[in-house]
Amino acid sequence: AVVSTQSTGSEKVKETMEKLGREYDTLLNWLKEKVLSSGIDKAILSTRLVESPCALVASQYGYSGNMERIMMSLAYAKSGGQDTPNQKKILELNPFHPLVQELNKQFKADEEGEQAKDLANALYDTAMLRSGYALKDTVAF
Repeated sequence: AVVSTQSTGSEKVKETMEKLGREYDTLLNWLKEKVLSSGIDKAILSTRLVESPCALVASQYGYSGNMERIMMSLAYAKSGGQDTPNQKKILELNPFHPLVQELNKQFKADEEGEQAKDLANALYDTAMLRSGYALKDTVAF
């Protein structure tokens, strides 16, 4: 029987991602439920990211970073400066990046520790900027 190398590679990737999914499961839930609950709808492991530690993507019907800026400026002009409701995004983490691995290590060492929360917030803010979204609190960044 002839076996396609592509399907074998695909199976290997799937197997690796399942293993990583079990390893990062509690971290992803912690990010979604506690640390970044106001900004993200869910946190997932990415198979697309290669060099970046993480990225923010819009949900299926959400606005991209550029479209969100346009909508905010239109709403600002119409409402006289009141903020528009913020749409939650999906945080994609690269499990092979050293910063994400360090975040997982810090989280497992101390779930309530400030270091893990600070690193998670720094990664989130950086992902906001890299993905084209505006930061709410630029001073804290």
